[in-house]
Amino acid sequence: MHKVMIVDDNMTNLIMAKKALEDLYEIIPVSSGKIALEFLNEMPEPPDVVLLDVDMPDINGFYVISQMKNVPKLARIPVVFLTAQEDITTEIEGYSLGASDYIRKPFTATLLRKRVDIHIKFVEEQKHNERVNEQLQKVLSEKIHNIVELEYAIVEMFTSLMSNRSFLISEHCIRVEKYMSVFLDALIESRQFQLEETDAQILKFASKIHDVGKICLTDRCLADMGDLSIQEKEFNHLHTVLGAEAIKKVMDVVSDNQFLKYSYNMCRFHHERWDGKGYPDKLMTTNIPIEARILAIVNSYDIFRTTNDGADPLTHNESINRIRLWSGTHFDPELVEAFLNIESHIAAVRFDNQS
Repeated sequence: MHKVMIVDDNMTNLIMAKKALEDLYEIIPVSSGKIALEFLNEMPEPPDVVLLDVDMPDINGFYVISQMKNVPKLARIPVVFLTAQEDITTEIEGYSLGASDYIRKPFTATLLRKRVDIHIKFVEEQKHNERVNEQLQKVLSEKIHNIVELEYAIVEMFTSLMSNRSFLISEHCIRVEKYMSVFLDALIESRQFQLEETDAQILKFASKIHDVGKICLTDRCLADMGDLSIQEKEFNHLHTVLGAEAIKKVMDVVSDNQFLKYSYNMCRFHHERWDGKGYPDKLMTTNIPIEARILAIVNSYDIFRTTNDGADPLTHNESINRIRLWSGTHFDPELVEAFLNIESHIAAVRFDNQS
């Protein structure tokens, strides 16, 4: 049975309110604000609703509610003020302190029941929502240990979509993942960029879906033989935004996931440039997330070594020289230096990955 506390120093009003409600609720009658606060703080299970007289000789109702709002277990209890005052400023003050309702004295039993019933139903709905939330949290907690499997499923889903759309996109992303693995291992070992090993493992995996937005491009844009119109090039650039939006939809369902955050950043920002002349947001220098700055280098390396906008692929040395040339304009200079330090390892990955 729901509990209702009635606080009123007038015994007649207290008895009337108790009689009106006692066949529906467990009633806790209290004759002063001081006693009410003592009861509320000591009760293991506080009442569902408090009916509170405004004008009492020891402690008035405004003080009682202000104290209740400072105690977590009491702060959310609906407080309904009982008052004979007609002054609107008193009512405004009560609501500003967190009152849920006002009932004018003298009141009828029917009115009191109806108003209390409204707040009891609100409490029931609130508790129901809390139970549902607890159940959801429990389910989520039980699945935390399977988060890697979830991330793997997301990557496989997007990879499958890319593979079905274009074999070239899929193969490019696989190679980029391998380059990222080598590069990130070197960055972790150097301890220059404050990357954690756990972050590096996530980044390696997430890099595989950086071009997922390309599944929305036309065949001509995907081929990109170097003869695209200005409009087609602008549409081509949209793959960063489209891919990020796809990942964002997953983030809306699976919140606070570092893998998805990194995936989003790499997808959206891997074509930003150090000098601010990239796309889609024209970010510059360290405003570009470091995961996207790292990816920009290895992504470009693979593009140089394979398609290069319809031109002949560059050799490894030519690709390295171009990356060196673009340091400080396209790429983070410190990351370029770190990449050049392991260029022989990158070359080995490329060789191992050739058919």
